[in-house]
Amino acid sequence: MNVPTRFPLVFAMLGMTALVSCTQTDGKLNEDTVPAACTGPVANAGPDQSVSHSTLVTLDGSGSALCDGSAPGYVWTLETVPTDSTIDAGDISLTDPAHPTFTPDSVGAFVFSLVVTDAEGNPSPADLVVINVGAATSKPIADCGGNLTAEVMERVDLNGSRSSDPEGAALTYQWTLSAVPACSALTNGDIYNGTTAHAALVPDCAAVFVVALAVNDGESWSDPAYCSVTVGSGNQAPVADAGSTQALSPCTEHHYELNGYGSYDPEGAPITYQWSLISAPAGSTSSNASFNNATLPNPAFEWDLPGEYSFALQVNDGASTSPPDVVVLTFHDVSENAVPIANAGADETINKEPECETASYVFTCDDCPAEDVTLDGTASDDPVDGDELQFRWTEPTGELTIESPNSATTRVVTPSYPSERNVAIVHSWNVDLAVSDCADTVHDSVTVTYTCTGTY
Repeated sequence: MNVPTRFPLVFAMLGMTALVSCTQTDGKLNEDTVPAACTGPVANAGPDQSVSHSTLVTLDGSGSALCDGSAPGYVWTLETVPTDSTIDAGDISLTDPAHPTFTPDSVGAFVFSLVVTDAEGNPSPADLVVINVGAATSKPIADCGGNLTAEVMERVDLNGSRSSDPEGAALTYQWTLSAVPACSALTNGDIYNGTTAHAALVPDCAAVFVVALAVNDGESWSDPAYCSVTVGSGNQAPVADAGSTQALSPCTEHHYELNGYGSYDPEGAPITYQWSLISAPAGSTSSNASFNNATLPNPAFEWDLPGEYSFALQVNDGASTSPPDVVVLTFHDVSENAVPIANAGADETINKEPECETASYVFTCDDCPAEDVTLDGTASDDPVDGDELQFRWTEPTGELTIESPNSATTRVVTPSYPSERNVAIVHSWNVDLAVSDCADTVHDSVTVTYTCTGTY
């Protein structure tokens, strides 16, 4: 096999694996046959592999051997890569020389050669291995068919036939009981045909059961789909409302309050609440213990890592429990915060003409009086995150009186000063507005100009 060398750089380390077999069949070692004579080192680069894009690949040269059974030295060479790959020898991990690893970055064939050497440096013939990389597949999508109602001991048909795979692969099915009421003795084994698209269940008491369906496309499992089976008892079940699914601002506090106040009972009976955590980001230590009180309509939940959290709420009217309502909340790290916008409003202009009078040809003029204007920063905004904003008005000279420095709008008062006949005396002040959310502060300024001319 002639393979063009793309990366001639050779990377080698001495291995610790000792094998006694030295024979080859079709370029690979036959470990079951002991040769009558051994003429030199034999390299075995392992079997060809077919893997998905971005999957860690482990090569296997452990089938290589020396005639004396000692540990060979391994010399791996990356011969060729797909045209759009940037992988080179430096991307290959040789922590275990007999089993190098790498992660392919493109679809196509990666070809490696292996040469093993003995203690005197005598090389074996090269053995090639091809790693064929295909596009990674998307997870299949489970569909459990929707919520159902039934009566006690009535057969309930479960339908997962609307489940699908983006690549059109054939699916396998797994039905389970996700939530079983205390009055029931059912287990997963009581689901009939639980590994098919069409399963069945016979509920044994009046309550709400939750079934879950996961499907597999031969490579990966879907996220579970949940459907409730409400078993009637003559009472109208209450309705749980866990609030709206949403992505929250990076400024959201870690002590976050959920909202189940939209829950109700159709017959007006008082209801009790039960919250639970369904899922959290990988690495999170949050659990049901992270609620301050999971039986409140608005419990506080302590989240620890950014990411997606799923919560379920069920309510009970004293006779039956509602199907669970699920809300998904995505919390963002403060590093993802969007900077707000500061807008201090338009510049303000004051014009005054105090009166002047003369006595013995000497003019005296009234003072320019103290004046006030209203500054308006309400056009400031946080359009991306919608965070609550804090405001701070300042004026560096201290000559202006700022009545409400921490409000979006404020009245500022100028000082009074002498005027002169027919002389326009101009005073100007720059007022700074700082606008802050939980992480960032931005500034804008407005100019207050006071022109005063004495008139006769």
